[in-house]
Amino acid sequence: MPGDKVDGTTEKLSEVEREIVDALPPQQQAERLLQYAISHHVGATDEIKARVKGWRGVIRTSPAMETLLDVARNGANLRVRAAAIEIELTAMNMARSAGQVDALLARIAASPKDARSEIYTLGLLGNRGVETDRIHNELRVLARSEEHLVRYQAYAAIANLGTDDSVADLVAAFHHDPASAVQINGGGCGLAHCGMLTRAQRMLAIPGLLEMVEDKALDGAIRIYGYRALREITDESLPDDPQRWRDWFAAKGAETTERFRALESDPKRPQ
Repeated sequence: MPGDKVDGTTEKLSEVEREIVDALPPQQQAERLLQYAISHHVGATDEIKARVKGWRGVIRTSPAMETLLDVARNGANLRVRAAAIEIELTAMNMARSAGQVDALLARIAASPKDARSEIYTLGLLGNRGVETDRIHNELRVLARSEEHLVRYQAYAAIANLGTDDSVADLVAAFHHDPASAVQINGGGCGLAHCGMLTRAQRMLAIPGLLEMVEDKALDGAIRIYGYRALREITDESLPDDPQRWRDWFAAKGAETTERFRALESDPKRPQ
């Protein structure tokens, strides 16, 4: 039934659950812990972080893991998304190193349109602190490709970086990219829901989104997505009226951003 949350048991990873995980082979350990993380078991992401180095070269992608990764990527908890990135990189046997970035960039340079997986992987590595600035600059170059699928993948990877600097790139894609699929699925999704931006970081997009929805040259269908992004980012249900949004942002924008920051730093939130 809808209503306030009613706990049926502790959210902590129990001793029994930890023993079950310990008894499993590495592949099943990774899958079970990711399942626990998705279910908001406190401590599951810490267990993944502690074990992931030992899984490299041992675990692989599997149908079960792909399903769990997809659920984790689309969940609301960034800690779970980060744990999924750790597992995904490990399943791909990716080193967290500058040399790995060099190898990916070499494959991309040979044929960007045939290297969308490599572009995607750059974003994952950059999120985990591997050559983040360098990767961001390379992705910006790829985002100027004539191939719309390359641009889309570059913006999706930029969204995974999770940095303040990535917000302006995503706003520009949403507003100005010549392909609507890149605007909506690359820029728009990266700002509103996809990727690794925090809610406070997504608030940085509001001024650019307001300029976008006020642009009289903007396609009407894209404008609708712009307002949807505003509502998803802010949790406000205002109508498609730019002045109403400007008034709200002037009155409540800073307060909302600080509230999101406070929630993100709350140690009691599910891990």
